[in-house]
Amino acid sequence: MSHLEFSNNGVVDSLTHSPAPAIFLENVKREHSNALREMRPISILSIQARDSTNVTSAQLIEMARLITKHMRSGEFCSRISESGFWISVRGSEAAAITLSQRIMGQGLMSQGILSGRETNTNTESESQYRYWRTSVIECAPSQDLNSWIKSVDLAHFQNSEKV
Repeated sequence: MSHLEFSNNGVVDSLTHSPAPAIFLENVKREHSNALREMRPISILSIQARDSTNVTSAQLIEMARLITKHMRSGEFCSRISESGFWISVRGSEAAAITLSQRIMGQGLMSQGILSGRETNTNTESESQYRYWRTSVIECAPSQDLNSWIKSVDLAHFQNSEKV
């Protein structure tokens, strides 16, 4: 499999046209502050290719399209790694799981580009699909931004090592 393009101009990803990671993290910082002030939950949904060596550009583009289609107002995403996305969700872990189900449910019907499902239970609310793995990390009410992002980062990249 050829190496996938993972580059951005500081604003958008060149393949999927999703916001660049730096823009995403700035927006998450602002959203985290707002969530603390308004005393409401915030979560990050991580979606990544289960096997990054076999994901195609078409699959990444289709996933970016599905994410954008199903996000609600106030939610935003980024292609955070070569084969994965993060979505900031205004809401609890349950709201992020609902978003994941909307995205994956649509994906299961999407011209065979995203298809199949395996079941798996995990304390991090992880579910596995044939090509995609999702996980959700909700920010605890008293959790600082850096420790939250670190926990999301660890979950995302540890999952990317599972094949």
